[in-house]
Amino acid sequence: MKNIEEIVKKKLNKNKIQFQSIKFLAGDASNRKYFKILQNGKTKVLMNNQENDTSIIEFIDKTKVFKELDIIVPKIFGSFPEQGFLIIEDFGDEKYSKIINKNNQEQLYKNAIDTLIHLHKKKIKQNFENYTKTKFYKESVLFFEWYLPLIPKKFTVEHLKKFKDILYELLTLPMNLPNTYIHRDYHVDNLFLFKNKKKTYQKCGWIDYQDALIGTCVYDLMSLLEDARRDSNNKINIKMIQYYLENFRNIDNELFIKSFRIIAVQRHMKVLGIFARLYKRDKKNEYIIHMPRVLNMLKKNLEFEELRKLRDFLLEFLY
Repeated sequence: MKNIEEIVKKKLNKNKIQFQSIKFLAGDASNRKYFKILQNGKTKVLMNNQENDTSIIEFIDKTKVFKELDIIVPKIFGSFPEQGFLIIEDFGDEKYSKIINKNNQEQLYKNAIDTLIHLHKKKIKQNFENYTKTKFYKESVLFFEWYLPLIPKKFTVEHLKKFKDILYELLTLPMNLPNTYIHRDYHVDNLFLFKNKKKTYQKCGWIDYQDALIGTCVYDLMSLLEDARRDSNNKINIKMIQYYLENFRNIDNELFIKSFRIIAVQRHMKVLGIFARLYKRDKKNEYIIHMPRVLNMLKKNLEFEELRKLRDFLLEFLY
């Protein structure tokens, strides 16, 4: 990690940015690395990526959009996209993944859902990319390309064609729900508690939203409740889904719950593929521990009747 710190220090010095100290915070499933820097007695966060990485521009653009929508997102103090780094606000230590427990999880979930409710009541004005069936399919293919060889199981082009037909048919349901802005990676590692905020929807702050899209309103809620990093609690999930739906009387409850399961299956397949790729290609072993949990959530969702056709198709790979 010292080598990366030296690279970051050189970037700061090159841009004549003064700092008293720098400390590695965390990395994620991408190439991004986060550092805490001290400037004039105040801490800030440096987000470092590869030079000319488009995700830096996406982060800047979407920060403006979400800020206008009254979502708590980090202030940007300095942007250097060509050199692959940003200096942003330090949200502190109240990250959901650090503070969540059995006693406070329902309230933390409600805070995060209040933010979604607020956002989902807003009209879509920005031209974000759409979460299309094609994009869902391409993500799901990671399951076949990376997870199956790890088991190991083999698949053919014919398998992919059949899977595509089944998935496209399934996605018709969630795509009948209202579209909204979606974070796309709405889980405990990307959410912070702001307990002193007066507005309930501002008690949850966001990071890592550069991949945000426009898509089905069920997506972020599902990502939150069936998180790869935490054991899913069905009773709490039902309660939280109902909490969300109470604010949208125009949404058909049965359609929403079926859509929740369909999107869950798609995301869990994608995540298994991503985690397998991180392990095999990128030599990042820390995600392996979550794979049994994700596989279990995938199988549980496949038990429902609306997913029977996909379950029958996946029998030779999962069971």
